[in-house]
Amino acid sequence: MLDVGGGSGTYTLAFLDATPAMQATLFDLPPVIEMARDRLQAAGMVGRVTLTAGDFDKDELPPGHDLALLSAIIHQNSPAQNGALYGKIYRALDPGGRIVVRDHVMSADHTQPLEGALFAVNMLAGTEEGCTYTFDEIKTGLTTVGFTRINLIQTKGMFSLVEGFKP
Repeated sequence: MLDVGGGSGTYTLAFLDATPAMQATLFDLPPVIEMARDRLQAAGMVGRVTLTAGDFDKDELPPGHDLALLSAIIHQNSPAQNGALYGKIYRALDPGGRIVVRDHVMSADHTQPLEGALFAVNMLAGTEEGCTYTFDEIKTGLTTVGFTRINLIQTKGMFSLVEGFKP
């Protein structure tokens, strides 16, 4: 698993705990990687994780993964920035690999869920080009870089999930 912008490793730890044979790569900024190292070490999981420091806006992601998690990232980006990031994830996945995007997924008119609409206002004020996105907008971005079989697999506010596959 590749945890893109994985922070201190919350999701990496959950995946590793649920799947004892899994190995993971956590990719984030250098200071964040050090926080993740401490947390993973305390949990006894540091040996199952490759910690890779970088900036996903500037750097390519490490290749060779069959699953990539992009959790709570796309709302801070413009559609073009997300497209570039989806392309990097596509290149980091092996054929047959899956991307899972966790974020708000909005109704077609961008008004529901209410917390997502309010969060979009927050992104407008707090980022240069951030927003919340509809399933069709996410699907278009993923399709453009080559992902197929794109599905909305869960709708629960910020915990909505979209998946896609690399052929």
